This record gives sequence, structure tokens and C-alpha cells, in this order.
Amino acid sequence: MSKAGHHSQPTNATNALTPTSIDMRWGCTLATVCTLVMASCTLVTYSGLFSDQFQLLWKPAWSLYTIPTAHAAASSSPVELTDLSHIVFALAGSAQSWEKRRAYAELWWHPNQTRGHVWMDTAPSGPWPNKDPPYRVSRDASRYGKAAPASRIANIVVEAYELVSLEPGKDKVRWFVMGDDDTVFFPENLVTVLQKYNHEQMYYVGMPSETVGQDIALHAYGMAFGGGGFAISYPAAAELAKVMGACLDKYASFYGSDQRVHACLVELGIPLTREPGFHQVDIKEDVYGMLAAHPLAPLVSLHHLDYMKPIIPNKPSQQEALQSLFSAYEADPARILQQAFCYDRGAGAESVLSVSVSWGYTVQVYPEELVANELETALLTFKSVQNNDGPFIFNTRPFPTNPCAGPFIFLLESVLHNQTDVTLTQYTRNKTADDQALAEGKANCDKQGFSVASRIEKVKVFATKMDPSLWKQAPRRHCCKTQMIELGTMLEVQIKSCSPGESKTVPIST
Repeated sequence: MSKAGHHSQPTNATNALTPTSIDMRWGCTLATVCTLVMASCTLVTYSGLFSDQFQLLWKPAWSLYTIPTAHAAASSSPVELTDLSHIVFALAGSAQSWEKRRAYAELWWHPNQTRGHVWMDTAPSGPWPNKDPPYRVSRDASRYGKAAPASRIANIVVEAYELVSLEPGKDKVRWFVMGDDDTVFFPENLVTVLQKYNHEQMYYVGMPSETVGQDIALHAYGMAFGGGGFAISYPAAAELAKVMGACLDKYASFYGSDQRVHACLVELGIPLTREPGFHQVDIKEDVYGMLAAHPLAPLVSLHHLDYMKPIIPNKPSQQEALQSLFSAYEADPARILQQAFCYDRGAGAESVLSVSVSWGYTVQVYPEELVANELETALLTFKSVQNNDGPFIFNTRPFPTNPCAGPFIFLLESVLHNQTDVTLTQYTRNKTADDQALAEGKANCDKQGFSVASRIEKVKVFATKMDPSLWKQAPRRHCCKTQMIELGTMLEVQIKSCSPGESKTVPIST
């Protein structure tokens, strides 16, 4: 038999006992499936029993924090604009000082319209006039020793808040405005300023001192000075009330009440929102130069008026000067002290007069060309409280000593307005200040502009009543144009909105 016979096929018995490769693969697959099913059941059971722990183990760290989302307003109805009824004034006063300072409050306080109190250290003696702000006696602060007066005044904002929170109409209050008993507020302009801000958020609105030395001494560039006044929104006052007691203890060594309030607000993370119309007026002597170059913002307050000359130089007393200013303010609150400048070539190419109008206050006529950058800079007619020529938080320029270059100054004399919302303010020359310069100028000045300017006796200014809502837009100084009448003795000025392409440059002669 050949060798090929030894390679016969396996018998049936042998084939039944030995698995093929296909059988082995099926067995492995079945085992794997069973293992996975068992693992899945175990995992589901574990997840059900320990779901919280499981989620914490597997969530990334950033997903553990909740990101706040903005919620839609509950109502789409428009929010009522802030008005005077939404503001509560809290004035710091004393029984000793009130008698000589009450006239300041009587200028701007309107009974049954203005809300708030003057907070006294002790109850005043005698009857209380109805035309004055109602008074309340503030809490005793004697435990602070020498710091008691400042601590008492600092706490007034909290006392005012707590008093309002007990009133039925507390929901109507949006702002608390602090000031001193000698702070003069311009309420309509205060309302205009506060309308810019959401009263439901935490705001602290005011302005530092004009004198850099004061800001440095009190580390106060971010602090609103209390005499100039400051406004605190209702939510900010609510938070302040929670911490004020601890703050007064912590900052008992601080100098002023406003410094204490500022320190507490810093702890709450509420910064100062600056509004340049609040004026602490930490200056001495003659404030004329500062007011004649008022910043492009509504006039909100004035302070320290007892310590300087009458703000209108030809008035015999500060009270008369303020009454004159208020007569213009009441005719056009938004425009008061707003500066406009223009040029007059009425006498020919050789004569250029530069005219600066601070509406409701003064007109300056220069016998030469001054560019707008100079005209908007305050004349240095004043000193700092340290009796220095500055520095201040605004630019200044020296008052010209050369009589040929100095301005002829015209001061408010009268205000007229009619049903068409057009105002006419008239200004007369301050001859007392001009007499010596005029005499020297006539002898020494050969400029034609000087001769032309020296003949002007009065200035009439026409203006349309300013819409307060303009302050919610990007600010822009108004323009003006001039003409000479009555043989050069009267200068007429018309203030108007600037036309497209119009600028405050000297017109080219034709």
C-alpha cells in the first residue's frame, strides 16, 4: 500500500469531541456579552443608589457654578421718570447755625413739594416757620466723644432711610440726597441728573472738592464732599443701613462725616459716580471766574457761600446775589450758567471782539481774539482754601493785568420770558471794576477792538428755553451770533444750537 494511505480523514467520533474555530469564537462572544450585561446592571444599580456622589465625581469643576442669567422685566410698561417727589433730602444742621443759614434753604425748598428734613443736634427753641424744611433731632452720638458731631451727621442718611421705610409711600422714594444747612440746591437740575441713572441699582453720585489739596488731605479723589451734596439710591441706602453702625466704630478717627460715608460705601463696593454740577466750592475770595466758566453740565449745588464775596460782584450781599441768580434759574433751569462763545466783527476787519456768555450770570467781552480753548478756561479770581493759586481739578488762567487785554464784564440785570419759551436776559457793565482799567486803556491802548468794546453799555441775550432732556444726550456747547445796535452801545447775542459744520472759530472777514 502506498504511503498515501496513512493520511485518511478523521473518524466521526473524533470530530464530535474536538471544537472548531467557529465554535470557539461564538463562545467568547457570548461570554463578553454576559459580562457587559452584568456590568451594566451593576452600574445602573450604583447610579440609582449613589446618584449625587456619582454626579459630583464626574462633573467638571466649572460646571458646579451657576451662571446668573438676565430675567425679563415683569412688565413692559415704561418706567415713570424720576421727579422731585422721588427724592428725599437729608440736610445736616444744628440749632446754633440754622438761624443764620435758613435763608439758603428758603431759596430752593418748596413746602408740600420738596421732601425731607433738616436733622438737628438739639431741638430748636421757638416756633418753626412753615416755609422751612421740617426738622428732626438726630440720634445721640455722644459715645463717639470728639468724633460725635461727624458721626451724627454721617448717620443722617441711615436715619432718613429708616424713617422712609416706615412710611406708607416708601415705594415712591428712589434717592436720598445729603447736604449741609448752607448747601444751595437747584432741584430741577438735580432731577435731570438723577434721571440718567437706574434708581433700582446701587449708586453714589456726587463730586470731589475743587481744590486738589483737600482731595489729597482726605485721600478723597473718589469721595463726594458732603457740602456739595451727594445722592444715594434707595438700594444703596438699604445696604448702607446694615453696616453703618460698625463703620462708625471702625472709622471714628476720620475727619469728616462724608469721609465716613465714603468709607462705608467702599466696603460695599459702591464707587462714586461723578457729576460735575455738584460744587463743594472749597475756594476763597471771588468765585466769579469759576462760575463764569461752568463745566458743560447742569448746575446742581453751591456751598460755602458764607466764606466768599457775593457771587455777583455788583450785589451788596450774598443773599441778593443768589436771588438774582435764581430769577434766571427759574426762567430756564437747564441753561443756567451754561457758557457759549462767539465773535463780533461789526467794526471791520481790524476789530475782533471775543464774547463769552455764561447764561443767567455774566457776559465777558474781550477786545481781541481769544480761541475757544481759552474762553472755556476759568479766570483765576479765587484762591484755594489753603490760600494758594491752586492746583484745582479744572484748568485756570490768570486774570489779565494788561488793561488792553482784560475782559469787559457785564453782570445780570434782568430776566424776561414769554409764552413762546424765548428768554431775554440783560446784562449791564460792571463799571466799578472797569473804571480804572478803562481810564488806563483809553490812555495806552491803540487797539481798535478796545475802543469798540469800551463803548458797549449793555448786552442783551436771546435764547430758546433749553430742553432738560438734552442732558441725556452727548453734551455739546451751544453756538451764538452777535450784532451791534444803538450806535455800538448795545450788543445783542442770540444763543442757538450749532448748525451742521458750525464751529466756534473767529469768522473770516469778507
